[in-house]
Amino acid sequence: MTKKQPNENVRNLFAMSAGVFCVLLLIFSFLAIYFSCHDKKNRILSSMDMVSIYTSQEYGNIVNNFWQAYMPVYETLEEDAVLIQRYFVSAEELTPQEKNRLSGLFKKMSLRDNRISWIAVYSASRQENYIQHTNDSTIRTLSEDFPYMPNIRNKSRQMEIYGMQHLSSDTANNGTFAICGGVPFGFGSGSIIIGYQTGTLAQSANLFPDNIKSMEYYVISDGQVVYHSEGNYDISTLYRPEEQTEGIRTVNGKKKYVMAIPSGNASSYVVCTVDRSDMFRAMHKDTPLLLAVFMAFFGFSVFIGRSIQRQVSEEVAVIKEGLNILADNNLEYQLPTNFRQSGFPEIAQDINTMSSRLNESIKKAYYFELKQKDAEMAELQATFNPHFLYNTLEMLRNKCYSNGDAETSELIANLASIFRSFVGAKTFVTFREELAFSKKYLSLLIARYGDLVRFRYDIDSALLKYGIIRNVFQLLIENYFVHGFDASRRDNEIDFEGTFLDEENIRIRVKDNGYGMTEEEVSDLNDKIEQPIRHSRENFGLKNLNQRLKLFYGPDYGLHIEKNDSGGITVTIKIRKMTVEEYEESHVPLMEGEVNPLV
Repeated sequence: MTKKQPNENVRNLFAMSAGVFCVLLLIFSFLAIYFSCHDKKNRILSSMDMVSIYTSQEYGNIVNNFWQAYMPVYETLEEDAVLIQRYFVSAEELTPQEKNRLSGLFKKMSLRDNRISWIAVYSASRQENYIQHTNDSTIRTLSEDFPYMPNIRNKSRQMEIYGMQHLSSDTANNGTFAICGGVPFGFGSGSIIIGYQTGTLAQSANLFPDNIKSMEYYVISDGQVVYHSEGNYDISTLYRPEEQTEGIRTVNGKKKYVMAIPSGNASSYVVCTVDRSDMFRAMHKDTPLLLAVFMAFFGFSVFIGRSIQRQVSEEVAVIKEGLNILADNNLEYQLPTNFRQSGFPEIAQDINTMSSRLNESIKKAYYFELKQKDAEMAELQATFNPHFLYNTLEMLRNKCYSNGDAETSELIANLASIFRSFVGAKTFVTFREELAFSKKYLSLLIARYGDLVRFRYDIDSALLKYGIIRNVFQLLIENYFVHGFDASRRDNEIDFEGTFLDEENIRIRVKDNGYGMTEEEVSDLNDKIEQPIRHSRENFGLKNLNQRLKLFYGPDYGLHIEKNDSGGITVTIKIRKMTVEEYEESHVPLMEGEVNPLV
């Protein structure tokens, strides 16, 4: 056997090192391509998710606020209520004075929602029905060619939603969708129809990525297109979901990525779609460049290996070691650049540049994830606008007080205070404030159930100066009365305990002697509350609270449920020690590239 020469051994060693280098470079390049595509896909899906959520919120607000437009019928003078009742009961023609009063009532109704474009009333027994546009002070006769007339005449449910139509009049020529509802109870038969502008729904298009031209969204209800971002109102060409949907679907022979969520009512959905081919191109926008960079590096490495194989074996070993470190996802590592051979410093610098770019891409993806957490946190904070309710409660409280019923007056005052705490309140309050709120809430329950239930607080007084996210105790009390309270017993009991868990954390326990649960039910419930909330239909008290705790304090915090020795359940909550002053000092808006110190 011929003995190999030393230079041949060096060549073989270098060839092996060069081969390892190329394999690692290939792996690194495919990792870069994977993370690049994954990041772009997440951006597209997040944009679709934001479009769907924003549109769903706007549409849901319109649908949920529909019945509020009826309130002036009850709030105004008795003559107005008599007029509405006469309109739907009698077939006699309205006098000019009655028409003028009906026009004024329409104006009051339109003030309930600035998105209202017009209001109409319809009674099958009348020869003439009327409509009034919000930008017109004149009430007009509802013509037979009114676009929604067939829908109104065939109305079968208490409330129905009709798709986009264009109305022509002297003062309006706008596309609107309509919601049709029945008349107040005892006011005869007929319909009140309200037309809504679509301007707020159109604003979701501002969230579209610039490089995705095929993205579109629309709202459908009962087989009708309520709004379409591209003006396509042919329902036969659109995807019609029957439940919440996300994934690739075939629509008119074309593959599309579809995201559909329920909104407003059980028959309405917000659907956002993008062509699959368009998404694929956007995801792989940088793939040719990354492959070209890999090929360039590969060719350059082979050239260097053949030219200076005997002189660079040691430096190749250094590069190989650096790539091994990078392959272990230590992307902060930087290869040394003080090589003696020409070209090697540049290779090391290019690898460092690629790793830095990949590391930056990962950081940006993490930053975007934090932004999504902020959006989810905002979604979990349900808000409403109960000014009418406040005024009504204050009126009732004053009447009770004037009539000498101080106890009822105090209960109504507590109820109003509870509702006010839900709107405009701080996210983070002291334990003292949270306990005061829970006691107001309990005063209403005590007034209802009397001595059937007993409440006990055992809170370490040192905790009172620390803070907690608001409405924690209220949700736990509400959960007990829904699932644990037994009205046939007189020994119902719920205990609240609060103490320091360690130097950094606080533990809260809420224990009851209610109906209890089996071990399997407790385990299933703990698993369920850990799952993320995808839409409002999955939301319930304990799951909502657990998600709020995790989003505010971090993934290591939250609540846990277990059986106790009294037959009921114990809810244990772990939170971080933090004063309100510390929270306000550290809670600043996220800037690009920064990390929220509270998460």
